[in-house]
Amino acid sequence: MQPDGPYRFTETLGECQVGRAWAALDGQDRPVTVVVLEGAAAGDQRWREAFSNAANVLAQTPDGHRYVNADFTAAQPWVAYLSEEDGAAARLFQTLGMDYQRTETAEMLPPPPEPISAPPQLPWAPQPWAVAPQPVSGVPMSPVAVPALSVAPATPATPATPAAADPLDSSGGPRIAPVRPEPKRRDWISIAGALVLTLVAGTAGFFLGGGRDKGAEAPSPSASPSLQPYEATQFSINKAKFEGDLASLAEPWLTRIGGCVVYNQPGAPKLPADEKGHLFCHYGGAWLHFTLYPGKKQKDTARTYRQGLNLAGATLAPGLRESARTTGGVTGATGSYVEYAFEGEDGRPICGIWWDRDDIDGAFYIETPCKDGMADNWDALRDLWRRGS
Repeated sequence: MQPDGPYRFTETLGECQVGRAWAALDGQDRPVTVVVLEGAAAGDQRWREAFSNAANVLAQTPDGHRYVNADFTAAQPWVAYLSEEDGAAARLFQTLGMDYQRTETAEMLPPPPEPISAPPQLPWAPQPWAVAPQPVSGVPMSPVAVPALSVAPATPATPATPAAADPLDSSGGPRIAPVRPEPKRRDWISIAGALVLTLVAGTAGFFLGGGRDKGAEAPSPSASPSLQPYEATQFSINKAKFEGDLASLAEPWLTRIGGCVVYNQPGAPKLPADEKGHLFCHYGGAWLHFTLYPGKKQKDTARTYRQGLNLAGATLAPGLRESARTTGGVTGATGSYVEYAFEGEDGRPICGIWWDRDDIDGAFYIETPCKDGMADNWDALRDLWRRGS
């Protein structure tokens, strides 16, 4: 069925479980690609918000895709890109965790389908936490068996409730089941590889050649007389690189991390336009990013993006827990905690934890290969976060 909008639609370019992309012409006969949210997803407010958030994140991401027109309030929300923005539709739908596939031969507009009495029940529907009232935003937890539900994604918006239960408590509570994916054709680049690796793996050649921390963990984040000479030296070296709010954010790590690189310095990566400061460090087999944002809006956008990765990450790294408002393990500061996973450039999953404190327009996130870096054991990465937060 042809969507509403100020365009003349000519053919479909590709589709996924929640929508499709169309080739179209605008009022001046200029070619555009229009990405449309369709069906049951278009009727669910959480999918609509996830769709608009994903489009806006892509528009603000370095090497992302900026749209020329959009209507997120339409019955079928849509966003239009210039035809030169190749891959925009795939990246948008993959941000939502969907398996977008191009049509091998472009299909002319089909006739309108027969009306249906109810939204379809689909196997890729979200987990129970996405449709039942919850005190935190939708970011997956550990697996349980669940039935298929109607379309409804977790809202990737900023968590709204003050801190309550510890998200790392393993004594019980709701968990997320990984969705069984339908067979995929490996003919597209993962959105994580396209977006996150712009910030991380895109500079992997630079970082992987950097220094590694070889020191043992020190019990205190401050340079006290109890520190061994190596840890005291690391503290001194690292403290000189962190300034302002980033210094307090990184303080619990200063005796342990190594090879820290400051963005925008000679030979280092360029600082992204939406960041005020950025340092990259090593801790064993993990990569740590300490980022300062110009304001709350930019920090919230970055967190929302990780929550979007989480929607697609349950099948990559089972055991993801729901995001929460909680307190840091060392500082006791309140903030937002997000676990996520994405497909690395070589196809292997990368696991990460995001942490941003309420009192700082900054965040740190830890990333490591899920298998080689933490043996698919989320508790190991959670422990590392607890001792650095």
